[in-house]
Amino acid sequence: MQVIAGGAVPQGPLTTDPWQFQTMCVNAFVASWRARGFSPVTIDNDIGLLERTLTALRRPAWEVTPEDIDRVVGDLAVKGR
Repeated sequence: MQVIAGGAVPQGPLTTDPWQFQTMCVNAFVASWRARGFSPVTIDNDIGLLERTLTALRRPAWEVTPEDIDRVVGDLAVKGR
């Protein structure tokens, strides 16, 4: 088991900026993977995919609609990916 610095209670004011909040959530998600002993290679690969996906969606994850997913998948198909 690995101890992660910080605590469960926020140490400062939470942000009202959705992009900053999403970044904080992603960072906490990554920290949880490290604490659970996931391989650094797995983490790096999955974080890259997560970041590309969030960028392509162009909105915070909690606001994503089925239409957004269709748009992103369609864009990838057009590019042959």
